Amino acid sequence: MAKIRPFRGIVFNKDRINGDFSGVVAPPYDVISDKMREDLYDKSPHNIIRLILGKSSQEDVPGNNKYTRAKKFFSEWQDSGVLIQDDVDAFYVYEQEYEVNGSTCKRVGFFGALKIDENPRDTVLPHEYTLSKPKEDRLNLIKEVKGNLSPIFTLFSDSSHIVGDLLKKCTYESDPFIDITIDGVSHRMWRLIDEKSIRIISDQLESKKVFIADGHHRYEVATSYRNMRREEDGYDGSADHIMMYFADMGEGNNLTIFPTHRVLKDIPVSSDEDFINKVQDYFEASEYGDLSALLKGLDKAFNEDKQAFGYFGGNKYILIVSKNKEKLLSLVSDDKSLEWKKLDVSVLHSAILGNLLSAGGKEGSITYVKDASEGEELVKSGSHKAAFFLNPTKVKQMKAVAELGEMMPQKSTYFYPKLLTGLVMNKFKEAEERSKAHSA
Repeated sequence: MAKIRPFRGIVFNKDRINGDFSGVVAPPYDVISDKMREDLYDKSPHNIIRLILGKSSQEDVPGNNKYTRAKKFFSEWQDSGVLIQDDVDAFYVYEQEYEVNGSTCKRVGFFGALKIDENPRDTVLPHEYTLSKPKEDRLNLIKEVKGNLSPIFTLFSDSSHIVGDLLKKCTYESDPFIDITIDGVSHRMWRLIDEKSIRIISDQLESKKVFIADGHHRYEVATSYRNMRREEDGYDGSADHIMMYFADMGEGNNLTIFPTHRVLKDIPVSSDEDFINKVQDYFEASEYGDLSALLKGLDKAFNEDKQAFGYFGGNKYILIVSKNKEKLLSLVSDDKSLEWKKLDVSVLHSAILGNLLSAGGKEGSITYVKDASEGEELVKSGSHKAAFFLNPTKVKQMKAVAELGEMMPQKSTYFYPKLLTGLVMNKFKEAEERSKAHSA
């Protein structure tokens, strides 16, 4: 099960960055657009973007490319004191405060180092499939920097709330050493170094499994890298642990999940009436005046535990609500569990797009957007033919599917807010010893 230990994190030296942590951190690499990358480059010469998503060049060669440059920056920043390693083991308590629909939410979790199990699925349960290209990219990076630059976001369940109480106690008793606000989200971080508290947290989670919320590619890459290092003579086990962020899925407002909407470049539907005719045996259709009203109707169906989808084909805003869930599930793939079949994304892709509309769904034919208005604009622009708006996946659904060993369809969850990269990093042992030798 989950064997979690504290670690000596590498953090930005407040004095060397003029106290501006907001200038050196970044969102996760996989949500950064080209424009956002340029903006992050301009924020600071020490922004973490240079490590996690550096720029490529036409002159790149095996010994000089974005991965080797990341290694160079990482080493130089440590040697110059821009990055420093803490001198004691710690859990790093991370709190994010934000608003959703006018309500204030606060998520509290911690960074720790989890031992990669001999059979990884005995400890860590994924819920989404991974792709080969992102894994190759992250493996190239970890081989050069020999450490974890970005955390993997995982969830656990602790009905006793012992872990959550200890984390909150840490936030109450001292001021955070990082306290910044970016895009309306407050990010605060503390070091938890009390050995008794660390031991209680580790013991409490040792009997648990954890669920990956974000970071499936990075977890698989960390496992592959660990296995690769084990082939080396004299391997010291330094890559057996990986930095993760742990949050209690049952703790208050710890989780906010947004849906990821689907926008189709093509769809075999000639009109709104044609769309309604094709789905009418399974859905009741209602028309709304605009996107805002449609989304409110979708949310109402969610609160009433009804399976519903919004549709916009360029003219009308249509809400379709399932007439009979059991009848609808008969259109979903037979080789999956009932829990998987009930997912809105499964019903959309398998029952609606696959069976009722015969829309296919080839790679590249669907654009995934978090912002519904972005999907609306793609249709209005003429670059896409139709948008489907979804309700968010429920945490209990994700947990049930993962526990059965099944994978959810691509882009089934969007956990908000994302974890910042650059708050703390984990270097493998041999690099830690190099850093200590330099400082001595």
